[in-house]
Amino acid sequence: MTAAVHERRGRIAMQLGYGGAYLSRSRVRGMTVQHFRDIAGFFGQAALRAKKAGFDGVQIFAAHGFLLSQLLCPRYNDRTDAYGGSIENRSRALMEVLEAIRNTVGPNYPVLAKINAGDFVENGLTLEDSLRVGIMLEKGGIDAIELSGGLLNSPNLMKSRINTEEDEAYFREEASAFKGEISVPLILVGGIKSFHVAKRLVEEGVADYVSMCRAFIREPDLINRWKSGDLRKAAVHLV
Repeated sequence: MTAAVHERRGRIAMQLGYGGAYLSRSRVRGMTVQHFRDIAGFFGQAALRAKKAGFDGVQIFAAHGFLLSQLLCPRYNDRTDAYGGSIENRSRALMEVLEAIRNTVGPNYPVLAKINAGDFVENGLTLEDSLRVGIMLEKGGIDAIELSGGLLNSPNLMKSRINTEEDEAYFREEASAFKGEISVPLILVGGIKSFHVAKRLVEEGVADYVSMCRAFIREPDLINRWKSGDLRKAAVHLV
């Protein structure tokens, strides 16, 4: 896969994530400190496999309520040890994952992180705490941060349908706050489907890059279409 992407002059990064509460419907038990250390090591090993397979970078997935996101979220994380309580403690596992990855791939290999700007649920991760996580990630050596929001089990966060350009880029205000606190590149995702919106986000300094998912699933050749001069918005309907 990486060879096919490189043949087309593209770049590809592997997203590394662990499901946590979304992984199984079976009974769960509290993690021990050794479990945290093991998982950090597993992330490091996965990153090294990705590097050897030709991926141009890796992204730590710590958004949308999966394990690393759950640990950041007070609604899920009620631990009373070094992995719970303050945002510094709740981000400890994420920082240990970053450290483990850096130790395996070296200082010059791109490592990104995807985090929530906020969980947008009662007792969820707040923007204030998310900003502190972003600052910690930058100090820990992250190369870029992708900003999203919400939990997988909170489907009502997103607008039911995007009708105008003003409805796009759900998290633009949060992105502006991040740009005031971090200096590493910021990537913004969330309901972006128009060329003019994407261009404006970058030109106005809201984000350094934009990210899209469903737009490419619906229309894989979207960027080439835009480059050809056909600037109609992506065909996807976000429902």
